[in-house]
Amino acid sequence: MTMPEYEPLTEEEVRDDLLSRVIDIVSHPEQQETVSLSFISEYSDADLAHLLESVTDQYRSLLCRKIPVDRGWPILHLLHYETARHVLDLLSTEQMQGLLKRISELDILTFAEILPNEVVEDYLDQQASLTTEQIQQALSYQDEEVGRYLNSDILRSRPTAPISRVLERLSKHKSKEFVAVYAVDAKGEYQGACTIEQLRHVEPSTPLSEIITDIEPVLDEQDITKAAQHLNPVAGFAWYPVQKEGKIIGAIAASTLMLRLKERSLEVLASDTAQDEEDLFTPVSVAAKMRAIWLTTNLLTAFLASWVIGLFGEALQQVVALAILMPVVASMGGIAGSQTLAVALRGIALNHLKRSNLKLLLDKELKIAAFNGVLLGALIGLVVSYWFNSVPLGGIIFVAIVFNSLAAASSGTVIPFVLKQMKIDPAVAGSVILTTVTDVVGFFIFLGLGSLLLLS
Repeated sequence: MTMPEYEPLTEEEVRDDLLSRVIDIVSHPEQQETVSLSFISEYSDADLAHLLESVTDQYRSLLCRKIPVDRGWPILHLLHYETARHVLDLLSTEQMQGLLKRISELDILTFAEILPNEVVEDYLDQQASLTTEQIQQALSYQDEEVGRYLNSDILRSRPTAPISRVLERLSKHKSKEFVAVYAVDAKGEYQGACTIEQLRHVEPSTPLSEIITDIEPVLDEQDITKAAQHLNPVAGFAWYPVQKEGKIIGAIAASTLMLRLKERSLEVLASDTAQDEEDLFTPVSVAAKMRAIWLTTNLLTAFLASWVIGLFGEALQQVVALAILMPVVASMGGIAGSQTLAVALRGIALNHLKRSNLKLLLDKELKIAAFNGVLLGALIGLVVSYWFNSVPLGGIIFVAIVFNSLAAASSGTVIPFVLKQMKIDPAVAGSVILTTVTDVVGFFIFLGLGSLLLLS
């Protein structure tokens, strides 16, 4: 009797199963006595990075305790930058010390902005003077500039130099791992590039000029995404020259450029975004603060629209106040919903939002909506009470703003997920349905309460 053959799980199925198991264990504390989260160490770095991106900071804190410290940096490099910031903030002093014992030059360059200043300074103090100079040079560039990621281990040579001379120079620096050779003339102007491998497959007497390839250099202060977009790949070349003021100062890995281009493609896929800094499970306090800035900005434009409608108030007679304030209710609900919709769309695009963690996201969004709804609703209510000399009207718009914010958060979270399950593009249809929900809910509550309390 032959045993049935089972197809191995796909990468997505493995991650969905891992996410469901973790949420089930954490959601039922009584299970934690018999079921430990230590099983997560059996999964790959990529799987664990995906898991951290797909849960709230409460779950992240528990997971970080179970991830072996020697896998910390590799996993951090796979995370969205803001998620990495949140994870580092959640680490205990002991966990952070364990990470710092294993920190490398790449870790410093990548996370310099979110690591404590003393950590960066202590690392530089421990390095050789040449290494320190190179790191400080890299840190002088912005995070999105090419110069931040350049490798200075290159060899410059005259085009007329024979290959034997170039190989001799390479062998003198055994401590260095050169990544490329660049031909420059007497004035230091770039002439072309070749790989180390090419040097070993030609006659030693051959001049360097006969094997170099004309590869367009990348500028040191150029945005890394734009550099990747305009890159002309050349077969066999893994490193591309970086130029500053007409001189070649290093090389940048093609893999670095391609990785940034891939990340940018995912960002474009979820381009309808509330904040570049916010990931799927940014802590409530941080996310609420970032969104409140734009909600307040929108509030100013909403009152401007109300003032314009108010110019025609005499024609509306008894309902003039309600008509003037209608755009405020609709606009606040719409912008709050679009922010939630943007985060959900990004979660779908990055494959982080699943049925198993939908409730986590909904809980988070409702908390943010309640916070901003009460805060801005109270502000609007006070302004309206003073403006129209009517406390009941201020109370009506306060209630309408709060409930419309909650409706916007709920619909902004659930609508794109439901549309995806129905195989409808949530990026196209989501905003249309969301606007309808927020307008109907907002106007029904606002005008309904107004009719009952003001016109009865």
